[in-house]
Order: sequence, then structure tokens, then C-alpha cells
Amino acid sequence: MFSVEILLPILVIAAFLVGFILWRSKKEERIARNAGLKLRSATMDDPLTVSASRVEPDLAAEEEKPAEALSQPEPSLPDPDQTRSPADEVPPPSEEPPIYDELEREEARRAEAAARSRTEAENLRDNRDRATPPVDPAVEWVLDIAPVDGMQFALGGVKSLKLELERLDLPLLVRVWAQSSKDSLYYEADELTCPARQVVATLLLANRTAKLDEVSASRFYQVLEQSAAQNSVVIRREFEPEQAVQRSVNLRNFIEFFDRRIEMLIAPREEGETLSADRVSKAALRTGFMYSNDRWELRLDPADRDPVIWLALVEEGESPAKVSLNYELPLANSVRGDLRKFLEVANQLAAELGAVWTDCSGRPIDAGAAMAIAEQVASQDKLMTESGVVPGSPRARLLFSR
Repeated sequence: MFSVEILLPILVIAAFLVGFILWRSKKEERIARNAGLKLRSATMDDPLTVSASRVEPDLAAEEEKPAEALSQPEPSLPDPDQTRSPADEVPPPSEEPPIYDELEREEARRAEAAARSRTEAENLRDNRDRATPPVDPAVEWVLDIAPVDGMQFALGGVKSLKLELERLDLPLLVRVWAQSSKDSLYYEADELTCPARQVVATLLLANRTAKLDEVSASRFYQVLEQSAAQNSVVIRREFEPEQAVQRSVNLRNFIEFFDRRIEMLIAPREEGETLSADRVSKAALRTGFMYSNDRWELRLDPADRDPVIWLALVEEGESPAKVSLNYELPLANSVRGDLRKFLEVANQLAAELGAVWTDCSGRPIDAGAAMAIAEQVASQDKLMTESGVVPGSPRARLLFSR
């Protein structure tokens, strides 16, 4: 028989352990609940959730202003061979030793390498250190489920949920994130290697080619509802399926309003000449394009779903006579220098093909027209940003995907 002196410490330790286990399970439940609250409240002050309904009634009036400027045939820069003067061929002598130029170039190279290293480090950190699920409640329908009392989702259950959602074959992007029980970070379902404390499933509300409808919303919700029922929990969500469908209508109007591009034509110098598909293909590949979907696409970021710049043949009769070079305004990042890259690509392609730049009406592009293009791009960027979507941002790449 245990004496009171021995039994009392054992009872105290046991009570402490039971209290600690209960406290820890409540803490994990509170963390998961707070994560859900953050997801549901993230859109309260988002300009997009306000501007989506604000832009729609004024589309008819506002369309005249930005659309008129951006839908008209876009001009280009002058052909370098036509504007080069004899004085440009040989640079004037410099009073400074050439070594200064080389030092400046070396300094610029070092600065560029340092900036590239910082960008890669930031991207790596963003991809791995996911303390919260990288979702966007302003453009995605976010549903999350979390077990109670410290329970977890089995690894097979998370992957099964992802598989069931993929089988729906919905026309909009579906993503599944899970909070790892090991490090509490969020991973995509395919990346998860252990049980999960919380599962977050998202459905894009609209993009360039589709918007959410009642049937798709109901099917998506039912799969999540079944998964929640199997774990004896309820789905946490910011809005109901009917509200998700209504939001998709507003976002679709927003997309149609800002879905604009600049188009240039690269045409032969002499009337009646043509550009063969083989010549165009070789020039495009040398310039960095990749052939896909019956056109040549240039992705300035390998992670982009859709290209910022793309190139296609313009058929006239039996032979391709011109090349259409396009710049996607909502996907372009002007701060990164995408517009400058577009003009450089146009110049390089024209030189490779022995052609000239023109607008859609066949008028040659001069420096003034290029400045007008830059002003139009700046105007579109400002208007989109004020409406809650920064051009070239992850949100823009979701909304203006195909």
C-alpha cells in the first residue's frame, strides 16, 4: 500500500499532465479557429471587394475613356536603320579613360547580381515559410475545416480530398492547402508528408474564360461538406454558395473592363513581301520565345501561368504576311521593366526579320507613339491599382489567367 507522502505527489503530477494536455488541445483549437477568422475577415478592407461593385455601374461611361485609348491600333518605335545618321556610326572620342566605363559596368553587374540574389532569397522564403495559407479571399472562395480537441487529418484523407476536387473537373482553379502537424506551416496537398491540423480549400471565383456558376459552387461545396462530416466538424466559410456566385459576376465584370493588350505588327519593308513561318519561328526562338498553343510565348517569370508577351502570325492569303506582337497589360509588371522588354523584343525581331514596326493600320511607329504607349500603360496601371489589383501581382495573375 502507498503511503500518503508517496501518493500525493503522484496525484499532483497526474493532474498537472492532464491539465497541460487539455490546455494544449484548446490552444491548437484556438489557433485553427483564429486562422479561419483571418481568412474570413481578410476582405473587409480590400479595395477590390469594394471596387468590383463600384466599377460595374460606371462601365458604360468609363469604357469610353480607357478603352478608346487602348483599343485603338497601337503605334511603335521607328526602325533603327531608318533613323541612324552617319554620325552615329563612329562615337566621338572621350576625354575620360575607357577604364571608367569598365568600372561602371562592373559595378552595375555587381548590383544586378545582388538584386537577383535578394529576389531569389525572397521567393524561396515566400514559398517555404507559410505561416498562413497563401490564399486570396478577395478572388477565391475559401472554405476551411479543422478537427477539434487536438485531432488531426490523416495524410491519406487530405490527398483523397484533393483527388475528389480534381475529379469535379471545374473550369476554375482549385487549390488545397494543409497545415502540417510537424512545423505548423501550410503546404499544398501534394507536398504534405504528415497529418494535418487544418485543411483549406479554395476555388477561384472568375478568370478570363469562366466564372463560378450555381452548379459548380454546389459540387465544390458538397465535396468539402462530405470531408467535414467524416471528421465530425463543420465547414467554416465567409459566405454561402449563392454569395460566391454573385461575387464571381462582379469579378467577371472587373476582368472584362481591364482585360486589354497592346498590339504591334512587324511587317516587311516592301509591299507584297511575306514573312515565312520558318523565319519567324527561328527569330522568335532566338529572342527567348517558346512555341505553345499555335503561337510563340515569352514568360518573363518562369512561374507565370500565362505569358506577358506573345507572338502570332497574321495570315493574308496563303502565306503569313505579318507578325502580331502582343503585350498583356493586366499581367505585365512595369516596375520589373516589362514594357521596356516588350519594346526591346519588337526591335530585335524587326532586326532579325529585316522588317519594320507598325500599328494595326500599317502606320510606322515613331518615338512619340512609343511615349504615348508608355502613358497609356501608366494610366491603366494606376486605375487597376486603385481598384485593388496591382498589374503583374499574384492576384492579377489569378484573375487574368485562362
